[in-house]
Amino acid sequence: MIDLTGQVALITGAARGIGRATALALAQAGAAVVVTDIGAPVAGLTYELGTSEDLEETANAVTRAGGRAATAVVDVREHEALLAAVDLATSTFGRLDLVVANAGVASWPTSTWQATPQQWQTMIDVVLTGTWNTCRAAIPALLHGGRGGSIVLMGSTAAVKPLPTIGHYAAAKHGLVGLAKSLALELAADSIRVNVVHPGGTGTHMTQNPAAEHWQETAPGVAGALTLPLPITRMEPVDVAHAVRWLCSDEARYLTGIEMVLDAGATLR
Repeated sequence: MIDLTGQVALITGAARGIGRATALALAQAGAAVVVTDIGAPVAGLTYELGTSEDLEETANAVTRAGGRAATAVVDVREHEALLAAVDLATSTFGRLDLVVANAGVASWPTSTWQATPQQWQTMIDVVLTGTWNTCRAAIPALLHGGRGGSIVLMGSTAAVKPLPTIGHYAAAKHGLVGLAKSLALELAADSIRVNVVHPGGTGTHMTQNPAAEHWQETAPGVAGALTLPLPITRMEPVDVAHAVRWLCSDEARYLTGIEMVLDAGATLR
């Protein structure tokens, strides 16, 4: 059993999907969690994001499972809001040990070069800058604790192999890899580990909506690229959450700067 008793985690993008599953997985291992999400629409996206009610349900699910949770409505594009979430963690639970930068968005232009300026900017602002904002808000608290810690950034197999038409998404996720490796080197002396998980196709609202399904069915080359060698249709959020929990634990205490590809073999093709 992975034991995170007494530790405190900050998880962004936790209203549902991988974020919610991660909150439950960490709480089941004994961690208290502060879960955040924007809880509102983002201009230019064609699918519904998690709501503030969804975020509260994440916290309620943690509580029903015997864990401790606090919530904060946070747009990761806003550094001050993330600072407030870190303050919530330390004031409510007394410390911060674990950070899971999971917040992300998706859009599906007809080609990379035809993505609109809004699609490009939103992707970079949320996925890349939002992750950087999360790290720069949380790292001082990790350093102040003096106990080390673990930061996990949510990547994608789009940062491992090319996928047609979504170069803006791939660019943002590739950027996370460079960010993680630089931070891993900078924070190693303080026993703070920084790693990336690259999920493949996972059953979330971001991948199961009409726009995403149309892209998967019609964009040239996508269907083959998403085919899984293992005999499953897709992974579920809990599968990714278990990998994140392991990276947060002492069982992964000597792993930093790595990219964990969790894709049922999709990148082998």
